[in-house]
Amino acid sequence: MEKNQVIYYHSASRQDNAEERMENMQGRQNISDNKTSQLSWKSLLPITLTTVFVFVFAKIYGIFSHGVSSAFMSYAFLLPLSLIFFPKLLTLCTGNRLWNGSLETEEGEGERKLFLSSLASFLWKSGVAVLTVGSLYKGVLDIYGTSGSFEWVYLVVGVLTLVSGGISALLAKKAW
Repeated sequence: MEKNQVIYYHSASRQDNAEERMENMQGRQNISDNKTSQLSWKSLLPITLTTVFVFVFAKIYGIFSHGVSSAFMSYAFLLPLSLIFFPKLLTLCTGNRLWNGSLETEEGEGERKLFLSSLASFLWKSGVAVLTVGSLYKGVLDIYGTSGSFEWVYLVVGVLTLVSGGISALLAKKAW
């Protein structure tokens, strides 16, 4: 039995079913390992919908802007397209995992790599989201004809989040 696992007792018979529970947990773990090791085409759907939404939002906003346009608004869809969609598409076409390395290592190391690769993916996607929203915000201000004081905050936070996601991805790939 691994550390940090709890032994459960069957409530009706008050018998120790630890072995049965361990087998079920290992079976579930093998199933989840297979799911995380295989990236499917369905994983492209959320980012595709997000990219299309940003593109359509910019076009509709442009229609009601009385002929005024902004490059930040018009090209905001390129951020999720180029920073998330294309790398995932490349991963699916080549079969090379960009974020997750092999998790089959000694006890504890796989958990650290899984945590770091999940953190890297989260930070990268968050950075892209912050930069996209910041680009839309800057585009709205440009179309309105004014400037704000938060444009630089979006840029700095977005870039720092992207960099920290990249560092986490490199740490996850590193063999400990």
